[in-house]
Amino acid sequence: MSEATTSPSTRRSNTIPSLHGLLVLGGQSTRMGRDKAFLDFPQSPGTSTTTSCPLYLHLLGLLHQACPAGVYISHNASQRDTLEQAHHQLPPRTFLVQDDARIVSADIGGPAAGLLSAHLANPETTFLVLAVDFPLVTLDTLTDLVSRYTPPVTCYLHTSDNHPEPLLSIWGPDALEELQQNAMGEKKKTGPCWTARRIWKRLGVETVGEDGKTMVDGDFVFKPREEHWLFNTNKPEEWEQATSILSSGRTQ
Repeated sequence: MSEATTSPSTRRSNTIPSLHGLLVLGGQSTRMGRDKAFLDFPQSPGTSTTTSCPLYLHLLGLLHQACPAGVYISHNASQRDTLEQAHHQLPPRTFLVQDDARIVSADIGGPAAGLLSAHLANPETTFLVLAVDFPLVTLDTLTDLVSRYTPPVTCYLHTSDNHPEPLLSIWGPDALEELQQNAMGEKKKTGPCWTARRIWKRLGVETVGEDGKTMVDGDFVFKPREEHWLFNTNKPEEWEQATSILSSGRTQ
């Protein structure tokens, strides 16, 4: 991967070549007790109407609005049948990407599996990445991220600890290629944040704290305008809290 030499201000553009959405459905959801992707998302919060849809379909709709060129759904083998049965419900330009056999054989799991499977299928594509763990994301979340994208990789920062969130982010092909080399290399560095920090360090991004993992709000990493955008749901009690927030209308 060649190192960038231009300033962030000249690299950023509201028009991102080959931008597609990437909805990452994740792993086995063992802490939740059921697959998070298929949780019932309330479509009319705060009203007497009690309609709902699977969480992944709600987030897929947001990604399609932010990425008219198309959206990929990264999934594992256990999710394939359910997704294929629901194919008629999926918007046009929705593409399913199962975990790549090369990734599985290399024993690469976690967030890297979804990112790299999509990259191997589409090596020239820039992805707006959204994990199904973030039910309080809005269209404003995604358009804000797109407007602030600085190649080759841009992430939101968690407001609680200033750590980057690799699954609410934008990854260009150069960054994904470097992640692939690190994950499949001898040292097996599969963490997307590990790769992103190495890239940012080369580009002069500062870190704070003795661990070198907390980041300074800037061009490549920045805090969301709304803290709840990064509310993560992995357990039943967190899902209950998320649906309570939705019902109260506090995400508006």
